[in-house]
Amino acid sequence: MNISTTKKELQAAFSKLTKTTQIKSQNPLVNYTYISSGAHGVTLHSTDLEVGIKTQITASVNTNGEGLFPTSEVNDIISVIDEGRVDIDIAGPHINIKSEKGISFDIPTVPFQEYPEMPENKHEALFTIETNKLKNIIGSLLYAINAEPTKPALNGAYFSFNEDKIDFVATDGHRLVKITRQNETNIQKGYIIPKKYLNILNTFLEGQKETSLIFSENYVFLNNGKDVFYSKIIDEKFPNYNAVIPENNSKELIAQKTEMLNNIKAASIATNKNTNQISLNFSEGKVYFKSVNQPESKTVYAPVKSAEYVGEEVSIGFNALYLKEAVAKYPSEEIFFTFKDSNSATLFLPKEKDQKTIILLMPVRINEQ
Repeated sequence: MNISTTKKELQAAFSKLTKTTQIKSQNPLVNYTYISSGAHGVTLHSTDLEVGIKTQITASVNTNGEGLFPTSEVNDIISVIDEGRVDIDIAGPHINIKSEKGISFDIPTVPFQEYPEMPENKHEALFTIETNKLKNIIGSLLYAINAEPTKPALNGAYFSFNEDKIDFVATDGHRLVKITRQNETNIQKGYIIPKKYLNILNTFLEGQKETSLIFSENYVFLNNGKDVFYSKIIDEKFPNYNAVIPENNSKELIAQKTEMLNNIKAASIATNKNTNQISLNFSEGKVYFKSVNQPESKTVYAPVKSAEYVGEEVSIGFNALYLKEAVAKYPSEEIFFTFKDSNSATLFLPKEKDQKTIILLMPVRINEQ
């Protein structure tokens, strides 16, 4: 294979392709990018066997062929070569990359015949949504997705298509985010989309007013011009998330987001770093955050002046990081949340026009030792 292209073309492609690279893997081929040239032009495909990216570059094809690039090494080469034309030649077990000014790199490669093929996209189910709305939904879900590999069903966000609504859900067992929108598709199925795919997705949404996610067998695809970004869907049963959302939280509180965030940060200064625990305390006419770290003789008292509360005295313990993230992701300045007692889930309930959002936080036991 022999082609001529430019540094700019290669940089744009590898900025995406490197996102699937895994340094440690049982299959060493995932550290390579497949390249082919022919009548179709020049196509590159990179995958870690879960998430994959296929893209095309503008190039002159002198000789048709195919081969494998060591992804990270070629990306390093691209970063140091001169601007302008780049000639690439693959012959047998070697790749030669030569810049316009004559800098030449000769590196080894491996046989391409066993490189994983891209899964077939049969366009079985199509979900279309305004790009900005999809970005907002993903941004609201990501922080609540479980990171522990021992719970694979929670390692992604659940897109649950029902007869009249779509639930977008993420939970790690300590917190939960559920966003509900009207279902304007014919899909009636649930898909768990991996966190890695959702994390990278924004890179591929530029320039699109609307985004279409295509579900085909066990994969989800996104097409954008010359790019195809796909992922395996997690083949697990997502838990019954509605069962943990309380319906009888009788106590309500309205407070200002900025003040709450500042007070959470203040209270976090005194937390025990092992438990990361603060308490939100309610009494007649008074709402305040408190953190106590007895071994280090630290105490923080942070009143929430914007909050008004009428009711019995209650103290709720929270993981400070979880609470800070929930408040930071709240979509408006005025925060409305409900609770029942110190042992039950707290619900943050934003008021939105075209969707309903529920942010749930489980309490932690208050321990001021």
